[in-house]
Amino acid sequence: MKRLSVILISFLLYLPLSAQFKGTVYVDADQSGIFNKGDKPLAGVMVTDGLNVVKTDKKGRFSLPGFEKTRFITITTPAGYKTQQFYLSTKENRKSYDFLLSESEQTKSKEHSFVQITDTEVTSGMGRWVTDLKHYIKNEKPAFLIHTGDICYEPGLTMHNQVVNSQTMDCPVYYCIGNHDLVKGKYGEELYESLYGPTWYSFDIGNIHYVVTPISHGDNPTDYTLKDVYNWLKNDLALMKKGQALILFNHDLFTASDTFVFKADNEHILDLRAFNTKAQIYGHMHYNYVRNQNGIYTICTGTLDKGGIDHSPSSFRDIKVDANNNISTELRYAFIEPQIAIVSPMNNQTTATASADENLLLVSVNTYHSQAKTSRVSYILSDADNNQEIAKGNLTSLTDWNWSENIQIPVNENGKRLNLTVTSFFNDGKKATATSQFTYQKDFNPPTIPGKDWNTLLQNAAHSGGINGSQIKLPLQLQWTANTGSNIFMTSPIIAGQRIFIATTDDNVSLNTSICAFDFSSGKPLWKFRTANSIKNTIAYENGVVIAQDASCNLYALDAESGKLLWKQYINLDSYPYLTEGVTIDKGVVYAGIGTGLSAYDLKTGQTIWTNKDWKQREGSTTTLTVAGDVLVSGTQWGGLYGNDIRTGKLLWKLSGNGLGNRGASPVYKDGTLWIISSKSFFTIEPKTGKVLQQKELSANLDVTSTPLVTEQEIIFGTADRGVFALDKSTLFNKWKVETSPSLVYTAPYSSPPQAGVETSPVASQGIVYLGASDGYLYAIDQATGIIKDKYNLGAPVFSTIAVSGNRMVVCDFAGNVYCFSSK
Repeated sequence: MKRLSVILISFLLYLPLSAQFKGTVYVDADQSGIFNKGDKPLAGVMVTDGLNVVKTDKKGRFSLPGFEKTRFITITTPAGYKTQQFYLSTKENRKSYDFLLSESEQTKSKEHSFVQITDTEVTSGMGRWVTDLKHYIKNEKPAFLIHTGDICYEPGLTMHNQVVNSQTMDCPVYYCIGNHDLVKGKYGEELYESLYGPTWYSFDIGNIHYVVTPISHGDNPTDYTLKDVYNWLKNDLALMKKGQALILFNHDLFTASDTFVFKADNEHILDLRAFNTKAQIYGHMHYNYVRNQNGIYTICTGTLDKGGIDHSPSSFRDIKVDANNNISTELRYAFIEPQIAIVSPMNNQTTATASADENLLLVSVNTYHSQAKTSRVSYILSDADNNQEIAKGNLTSLTDWNWSENIQIPVNENGKRLNLTVTSFFNDGKKATATSQFTYQKDFNPPTIPGKDWNTLLQNAAHSGGINGSQIKLPLQLQWTANTGSNIFMTSPIIAGQRIFIATTDDNVSLNTSICAFDFSSGKPLWKFRTANSIKNTIAYENGVVIAQDASCNLYALDAESGKLLWKQYINLDSYPYLTEGVTIDKGVVYAGIGTGLSAYDLKTGQTIWTNKDWKQREGSTTTLTVAGDVLVSGTQWGGLYGNDIRTGKLLWKLSGNGLGNRGASPVYKDGTLWIISSKSFFTIEPKTGKVLQQKELSANLDVTSTPLVTEQEIIFGTADRGVFALDKSTLFNKWKVETSPSLVYTAPYSSPPQAGVETSPVASQGIVYLGASDGYLYAIDQATGIIKDKYNLGAPVFSTIAVSGNRMVVCDFAGNVYCFSSK
């Protein structure tokens, strides 16, 4: 009897392995969407049981043995076809697993595009981003949409399945499973599978083989193992067509190493370079970051419905594949209605020529629309007195927001009032128009008053220059504007030696990033140094040297006069290589990096003086290092605020309670005290010991990058959702607040509409506080009362803190524009 039981058990265990899953793949000849006699079989289609992979024969038939974890029979939808169901559950115990394909021009072409969204983490509703995404897909016609995970938890999994699918989006929609999609059940992926099907699968479009794999870990245990995925992936890739390229999707990055492999364990490793891999596309990190890992692009996209953990702008990604299998990417920002702003020549101002030798007028426009790309921007220039047309034409796209052109003006128009009308045309047929009336004066040159250098964020390493002896008064006159050719994020411009220095960011595969120098008087470009990756935060200057660190952990020292590289260091974080923090310099020492990469370097030689060994990096933060006497203050998002001995690097203290671990702002060191905002509170801290001296909780989200402006009577700072706050310095009572307009894009972690964000730090001159906001305006606010005295529409978010010197102010916007304003 015992032997019989053993035999029976052995038979039952073997049964699923020997079971045959048979079926046929058909082409829907009459496009009816249902099986009928006219449907033709299709040969050469890849079909899998989750382990084994076969191709259909000449009659479209396949047979698979299955394995112990077979829960779906899944086809690799071939290029030139689409299907309403690429998988069938084996729970239904069908006699035949038949699939119906229909022909599709959308998936046939080698040249195609697709849209990636990720980490929407829906828990209480979908939001307006769904509408923007749906219309964008309708207008731009991508081959498919993919969500790379964290859909999120039971509510998100259910809602997404109902709202974002192939029918509602009118294109094929695919999903990856994320760590927060592994929910309670018999196993973590059970609910996901019931709604979205298999957690690993592939499909073909054009000449690309696309592969989706599941994350290896999450909130609940998985039934699958990495070895399960490896075994299937090996079989799937073995059947790729000759000449195909490979693009991979997963919620997380396979490896930070340039040896690009899929590793189940030490014995089961797939070298993905052997399959002509072009990219791995993922999410998980809640930020925008692209690396070229020795020929393979790894592309991380943030969240389109909220700000990223590292303050990456809310966005989704449009990815194009050309006829040679090369990819290009474009980040797209949600929530923006068709809008346009003329930033040069500014309304009701006097404008000079862009060149001293020619009658050329710079026309510069910021414009954007979430639901469709901008196809062109036209202009008409006319005489304000008689409406006679002077010039017309189209502008040239310089960045994703900015369109510009130098246009010829007849000599006889000098000194006249002119009208400029510009119109943006979008791919959905919508338009946006703006006008500006200005005085054209060829040799106009506003008087300038010399001032002090502005060496880093808020002028110095203590960040205490927010109030200084500058001579700026209202009204402001635009002296000149120039464009860097790429976005400017949280880098504050530097003013030194009659030059302006700025750095750019580009979170696309173009990686068009650089450190730039402009002439302070004219805006003429002086030099541009190409960096390996985005510079997302503060750069610094001292003794003729410009210092910056890029997102992929390269630290650069450039000669300020020529832009020549003096020295370069790699910052080893001992973890994932990504830096969003800002550097500073003080007394010949450079402070850069974060966590175990936080180090001090000799400014002249680049030699390392010390490296922090006491605490590690966490999620990306937007802090800039602050020198507070003998203490270097830094911080990480979700980690804490840290004080290190400035001479040795030894950790002196750490603060993470009461909201100090949930912050992106840098402190100002003034009057022997650190002044900082974090989470929902304002703090003062003793820098030597880390003792919290004061905490004031406020009715606002303070997880922004704004360093407080500390005056004799006020403490002024930005918020994520309520504009600008001012506290009475002596009592910490609310003195005034200014609610800015709703943000164009959202950057503060988990911030979403409707909110009014200010990431920048205020700067005061002659009783007026100046700052840029996420709504695209430059504000001038009365320091004592909070009354808005003036504001200037730049038409693109401002994340960069302004710099001032004498009677001139330098402002940078996300469109890549550098503006020099002066007092009239």
